[in-house]
Order: sequence, then structure tokens, then C-alpha cells
Amino acid sequence: MSNNNLWKTKLAAWLHDPAEKALILLRDKTGHEWGTVKRLRDELGIDYGDILEQADWYASAADRPQFPTEGKRYAAWTQVDFADKPVLKHPLTGKAFDLGKLDNLHPEHLKKVSEDHFRSLIINGEDGTPDWQKTLLNYWRFGPESPAPDLNHLWQNLPADTRIPDHSIWAHLDIVSAFAGAMTAGKDGTPALLSVSFGPVQGFIAEARSTSDLWAGSHLLARIAWEGMKVVCEQFGPDAVLFPNLRGVPLVDVWLRDQLKTDEKAKQRFDQLECFQQKTDTNPLFAAALPNRFVALVPADQAKNIAEKIERNVRLFVQELGDTSLRRILKTIGVDEADDSLYCFEQIKQQLAGFPEVYWAAVPWSLATKDKQADTTQLQPILSNFYPEGDEVGFLGGKAWQVLQKGIELDGAKFYTPNPGVLYPALYELLDRVAAASKSARPFAQLKQKGFRSSMNGEREWLTLDKSQLDLPSGQRKDTLWTRLADKKPSWAKKGEHLDALNTIKRLWPTLFRDEISAIVGNDVQRYVVSTHTLALAVTLDKLAENISNEPETLQKLAELSRKEDLLKQETVALPLALNRKVRVNGNFEAIAKRLPAAMDADEDGRLAGKLKNILGTAPETYYGMILLDGDKMGAWVSGDEATQIAYQDCWHPNILNSDAFKKLIDKNTSLKNYLQEKRQTSPARHRAISEALNQFSIKVARFVVEDCFKGKLIYSGGDDVLAFVCVDDLLPAMTMLRYLYSGKPVPEWVANRLDAKTRKRVDSKNGYLLLDGKLLMTMGEKAEASCGAVVAHHQAPLGYVLRQLRAAESKAKNAGGRNAFSLHVFKRAGGEISVTDKWEHIDSNGNNIDPTGKNAPELLAKLMAMLASEKVSRRAAYHSLTWLKQLPPRPDSEMLRTNLAYQFGRQGGEPNLALELAAYFATHHQDKPAEALENMLLVAEFLARETRHEKLKGDVTL
Repeated sequence: MSNNNLWKTKLAAWLHDPAEKALILLRDKTGHEWGTVKRLRDELGIDYGDILEQADWYASAADRPQFPTEGKRYAAWTQVDFADKPVLKHPLTGKAFDLGKLDNLHPEHLKKVSEDHFRSLIINGEDGTPDWQKTLLNYWRFGPESPAPDLNHLWQNLPADTRIPDHSIWAHLDIVSAFAGAMTAGKDGTPALLSVSFGPVQGFIAEARSTSDLWAGSHLLARIAWEGMKVVCEQFGPDAVLFPNLRGVPLVDVWLRDQLKTDEKAKQRFDQLECFQQKTDTNPLFAAALPNRFVALVPADQAKNIAEKIERNVRLFVQELGDTSLRRILKTIGVDEADDSLYCFEQIKQQLAGFPEVYWAAVPWSLATKDKQADTTQLQPILSNFYPEGDEVGFLGGKAWQVLQKGIELDGAKFYTPNPGVLYPALYELLDRVAAASKSARPFAQLKQKGFRSSMNGEREWLTLDKSQLDLPSGQRKDTLWTRLADKKPSWAKKGEHLDALNTIKRLWPTLFRDEISAIVGNDVQRYVVSTHTLALAVTLDKLAENISNEPETLQKLAELSRKEDLLKQETVALPLALNRKVRVNGNFEAIAKRLPAAMDADEDGRLAGKLKNILGTAPETYYGMILLDGDKMGAWVSGDEATQIAYQDCWHPNILNSDAFKKLIDKNTSLKNYLQEKRQTSPARHRAISEALNQFSIKVARFVVEDCFKGKLIYSGGDDVLAFVCVDDLLPAMTMLRYLYSGKPVPEWVANRLDAKTRKRVDSKNGYLLLDGKLLMTMGEKAEASCGAVVAHHQAPLGYVLRQLRAAESKAKNAGGRNAFSLHVFKRAGGEISVTDKWEHIDSNGNNIDPTGKNAPELLAKLMAMLASEKVSRRAAYHSLTWLKQLPPRPDSEMLRTNLAYQFGRQGGEPNLALELAAYFATHHQDKPAEALENMLLVAEFLARETRHEKLKGDVTL
């Protein structure tokens, strides 16, 4: 097949159903529902062929059942007027989302809007005829964008099938196009699932000395993953990547704009996107928003070649990046960068050879097919090799396949017929296991290194101009590449540092990527690196910013301090965005606030800190927070573990489920009843839904929470993972808000009250959906859970140590906390650790709160902090309570906890009612050691409520 034929076929797949179908069915009086796509196909010179029919057949079977066609006896109960009853079903929870009446949208108007929209996306070649490849790419990217204001976010969520409205028409068009492309490009028309992953991950990210290093490691891995995915996108289109969903990913948009740059209309559309407008690191391109693994649909006979090409491309990318980084360094220190005989060039090649590690596996659909029908003769014995003898073979041995392998008839009308597409869950299951096996079988080639190792690790030699210098211990390295660089460019190398090839790339990646983004947006891009000290001091600056307009005397004292200490001669530093907005209100204060962190960094004897304390009345904050949030059981969600599944009937439109005709059918048809009650299996649409939810969370939601709502800096957000720095006073509400928005749940009132009125209006969430800045986003849903590790550390603590403790905290949340939990650890500078580990909430399998106390740990901790920070309450309330708790037996009864804690709080001006809530909670949920658990919460609350962090109780938590 020619390349042109591939894109022609894929474009035909994209036009096999009209996008507006859900709003037209049963309402178009002319009866020509498919006229829009037919006219577009005619204009483009494409038709609907046999491959399209087979691709649609596979895709439909993988995602949903067939229904009796019109004219059959039971056609009436299968009909849904979506405009009259527009209900979406969340694909991961089955929760209904009612869009309200849509019958004001007239069919003729909708068809015209849709046809005009897609006609405007056609791109012609130089000869004036349609360019099928560019048009397909334009359709894929901008087809789902709303073509009219009155359609708003409805257009993006129009269902593929009104009877099973749990996946969009766009997800269906994507998967049909992916199947069609794989079938067309292969010699025998057989598609295959291809899994590719890159590593190492944690070790590469963890080698960090600064917040900049930490960001660079995460971001660079995401970029490497894209360089691999790009191979598939260039050959078969971005829809061929099933997971993650690439639509709307900023890096993909940059690639697409380059592909479509000859079309002025396409260029204008791209120019309106945020990634081509933002000129700071709020640009979404700075987010590491891609995972290190992807799954694609490719021709079976080309899978091996594609995987090998991916491996070559990503390693070439890294080699070129290493070469570029080294030459930039040599030029900076005045060494001829064109002198390839320098030993460091040999080191670069050796140390980067084999990086990244690339693991791949492929499973062809021929294993599930015989005579174009679903067949498990080959698949069953292969899958059985991955299970202990006698165990059920996953999907093929479960109840679902027992139901799905048999066709279902309703008095002669075909309701469901299995075809090879329905075996997607078994093929994906095999792919998962083969991919895991490929990692364990990977050969290891050891790198021989003889000289002293890099400052960042004990594995690789540091780069040198002179090989003999590698034998010099650290105290004797007087004139090395790195000592010269430390003098010329301190941001690239600190004094004493000597880096290897990988860490050299990481250290220069912020500069190289900033240059790249500057070229993309057509202007210099500013990157703001928020240091740990700045994050700590931001708490103090935030309190000042809130009151500075009403306290001219304080501003006058700060101005006087600034003159005496020459603060305005210091370099400006980047402040968290939320704080930066506050300090801009007063220009004089802004000038001081942006220089004070740099001055405090240079304040080795504490003299400046003492003067600042005299002005403020309290010592400047010296602690900051870090958050590591991770989705629970993500592997189970992707693979379709039973605990994450919902019944087939939960995906159906309520009009069908509630119809009398349908209820009668269920009563007399056992096969249909079994089908409806069976758990819905893994499907391409399910994977799209998971990927879409994770994309939205990582690209939009995480940054909004960390940087817009609170004083923080997002370091990494790749799907279900979030790594962020946050000011210590915002730590608890920030981590809580991330957790609730991850599942699309309403934000707790005590968190929402921390937001200013304008920010609070920007977001709303419920039933697994999120409305952010007017856009409807799907989340993982209320059944999805996430765990979080959080640490509070002194700004002078080594970052490597803090990161290890952060990962330990996250592990504790998942293990000791039992998942859906948080573990908050405070590391005091003087030594010692205090922590609290608990559940976010106590819920059932459907995500409903079942806590008899009506409270949860984060809110109780927030209330306790607020009480202890109040001017009305003595800090002795905490000390006396802690002394009393240590005298209790290991398992005091709830009445003893309630009465004594209420007494201790009341005598120090605290809230007895809060004591009752705390006692009830810990007696219920920590029955083994309630006193110890309560003591831990009191210790953490007392530390976080100290006066350096809370000026006074501001009403942000209601007692």
C-alpha cells in the first residue's frame, strides 16, 4: 500500500460517522443523517471500503455491543433521543452526568455547523488537491474543538453511541482510524498491539542537587518518551498511540504545527493555543506531562522494525543532546568546541551508549483470529504460560469471557456477536505480561570506569579535558573543565562539582529547553527557578503582602532595612506565582520582596534574619513543604482489574434501562441478563478515558492547584504522579485539593475557603467531572484513589535526603496507610521526626463516604492547626494534652478520650467540640492505638501552627 493510500484510508475512517450523530438521530426529518460525511468524502475523493468496515467492526466490538437495527422487532427500546435526554455516563464509574435539555439545537443548523467546521479543516497541497495526511492530522487535532459558541464543551463530549454514552465520538473515530491504518499499512492486514517503555526512571530523577535538577530529570524523561512516540505518529498518525492519548499534549501540538505550517488557517489555530503564547515557564510545555510507557496499534509485520527504530531515535536524541551540552560548556570556558579529540567527547559517547533503556513487546491480532472470527485456539496456551498451573487464565478463564464468547439473540434479532475485536482484553493482558518479561530478560552491559566518579553518583566518571585528571582527589582539582565552568557559569556548576554525561545533560537541559521554547513562541522565555529557601521565606512574605497596604510603618521599616543592607543590589528571585500576584500590588514592597530571599541566602551569620525578626515580630520562616501524589492501583485501572470495573448495564442510557420493553426482555432472556450484570472489560475506549483523565489532570489541574491556588512550584506532573514544592502553610490544603480533584469530587469546604473569591469561581467538581475555567474535563472518577507523601523540611537540608524521605512518606501512605491515604512527615533541623499517617476519607467501593463520625483526618488536622494558631488559644493546650496522652493506657476507651481532651482544650481557651470530634474519630478508626495516633496529630499540628506560619486565625477553618 502506498503512503498516500494509508492517509486516505485513515481519513475515510475519520469520516465514517458524522460527529453530530448523537444530536441528529431521531430528529432529522429528511432521513439523510449521513449527508454531511458523504459530501465531505466526495469532496476529498475518498470512499468507504472493506478495510473501513472491518476496522469499524473491530473497534465497535471492543468498545460496545451491537443493537438490533431499525425495523427489527425490538428496535424501539434501543432508540434514545439524546437531545431530549442528554446523559453522559462516566466510563470508569458509571455515574450519570445530565447535560439538561438540548432540543433547542436544530438538526439542520447542527449539520451545517459540522460540515462547515470539517470543510474548514481540509488542507490542500500545492496542486490544489486535498492533502490527505495533513487533513487527517488537522481533523484529529481540531475536529473535537467546538465549532460554535452554543455547543461549548458539549461538542467535545458528544457520545459515539447514544445508547451507551460512556465514550465520545472522537474516541471511536480515533480507534477506527488506528485499526484502519494498521490494517492498511501491513502486508496481510493484521494489526498488533505494541508496548514500549523507557528507563530508568526513579534513579535518573533522584540524582538532583537543586529544584532545577529535579525538574530537569523529570522533564527530560518525558521528552525522551515523546521522541519515541513521535516515530509512531510520523508513520501512522497520533491516533495510533492508544495510551497515552496525545490530543492536546503541548509537545505534540508543537510537532503538529510544524507538520501543518504551510496552511495559514492551521497556523492561526495553533497560535491561539497557550503553548504558543505564554512567555514564562507557566507555558504548559514546561510540564513533564508524558509517561515513560506507551501502547500503540501498528501493523503486525512492522512491529519489530518500529520498535528498533524507536530505540535508535531516542538514543540518537540523547547522544546529540549530550554533544550539544558539552560543546556549550566548552565554548563557555573558552575551549575550542570543535576539537573532537578532547577526551570528554569519548566519555560522552561511552556513558550515553545504551541510554535510555528501551523495552518493547508486541502481540498480533492473528492470535485471536481465525477465518475473520474471534478464536482463542492460539491465544489460550500462550497466556497460560504466564499463570501457575491450575489457575484460571486471566480474562479467558474468567466469567466475562464465558458470557462474551457466546452470541446473544433477542427473538431472532442479533444483539451481540463476538468478533476478534472483543478479545482486546486478552491481547492487552498478554502484552502486559510479555512486556514485563522483556524487562527481566534485558541483557546488562557494564560500563568500565577507572577514575574518580561524578559528584552526583558513584557510577560514572566526571567529564574531563585531560584523562590524567581523573586520578586527582577532590582537593587537588585546580584547573578542570568544571572548576573553570563554576567560575564562568555558576548556574551550570557549583564550586566543587564534577559531573558525568547524564548529569551534564540534566544541568544544561533547562537552558537548552528554554532556548527551544523561545524559538517556538518567537520571544525570549523566562524560566523561574524557585529555590527551597525562597519557598520557605514565601510564607513570611505572604503575611507581609496581605497587610503591607494597611501597615505603612512596616513598609517604612523594610525600606530602611533595604537601604542599610543594600537589598536592591541583590539579584531578584522567582517567587511562587500566587505570591507574585500579591506582591505586585505595591511596587516598593515588590522590589524588596523579590530580593530578600537572595539576601537571606547570603546571610551566613544570621544578622539580617535578626533584623527582620525585629520588624516582623517573629522569625522568618525557614521550612518548606514537598508533595508526592500518586494514583493508587494504576496498573489495575489500566489492565482492567475487577475491582476497578463496572457492570455493562451501568454504561447504558437510563432511558433504555428504565423502559418496560427492556425490563421484560431481561426477565425472559438469561443471556442478556448475564451480559448486563457482567463487569465491563478493558477496551480501547476505556484506555482512552483513563489517558484523557490523566492528561487533563497533569497538564491543567495540577498546575492550577499548586501554582494558582497556593504558593507552590510544580516540578513534575505526568499522569497520576505529581511532585511539587509548596510553602509550608499551604501544604495540607494543597495536597488535599489535588487528591479530591484527581477523582472529580467536590473540594472540601475548609480547603475552598482558603482560595480567594476569583480563584474559587474558576473550578467546580462533582460526579467525576471537573469544570475548570469554563471547560468540562473528565477525571478518573470517584472510585479512583490516590495516596500522598508529604514532608516539611528545613531549606538547608540536602535535597537528596529530602527526596528519599518524601518517597518513604509516599510508600508509608500506600502501605501503612492502606492506600487512599496521606503521610505527612516533619523533619526538624535540630533532629527528630514527627508524622501523621491516615486515610483521606473512609469510603465504600463506589466512592461514598461511610465514616460514622462524619469527619476525616485532613479536616481534623486543619481544624487543630487553626485552633492552635488562634490568638485566643495558648500553645499550652497542645503541651498539656501531649503530657496527658502519654499517661493513658494503650487503648483508652472513647469516653476517656473525649472528656479529658475536651477538658485540656477548654482550660487553654480551645474548642471542647473539636476535642469531642478528635476523640470520636481516633476511637473509631485507630482502635489499636488511639492515644498514639492522636499524639502524632497533635505534634504535627503544633509544629505547623507556630507563629512563623500563621499570624492569626483568619477564619479559613470553621471550628
